[in-house]
Amino acid sequence: MDGPRPDRTRWDDPRLDGVVLLYVGGRPHQVAYLRAVAERCGATFLHHDGGIENHPNLLPGLTSRADLVLFPVDCISHDAAHTVKLLCRQAGKRFIPLRAASATSLLAALRQPEMTGRAGAPT
Repeated sequence: MDGPRPDRTRWDDPRLDGVVLLYVGGRPHQVAYLRAVAERCGATFLHHDGGIENHPNLLPGLTSRADLVLFPVDCISHDAAHTVKLLCRQAGKRFIPLRAASATSLLAALRQPEMTGRAGAPT
């Protein structure tokens, strides 16, 4: 798999100690790798597949536990994306649509300057 090795801390990894990330959608075979990348940055990683195997009724509870919700726009249903946006707006949670379901897109979002110390700020 291309991208950063999830088992080693890199000098340019963002520090997200104590931040809870919810990743909605994506490809099932990538979840373990994405979890490792997020945990390498110090974050707790939660995942919901967008309603394929995980029931959509789980999204409100997971969203309430998260500081930040991310979803790849190329690998999530319209209903799940709409639900995530609605739940985040209602709860004052920040959400970030990602360009693609990849570790590169995840890390690019997590490396944004506004992530440092402000992961829970609403969009």
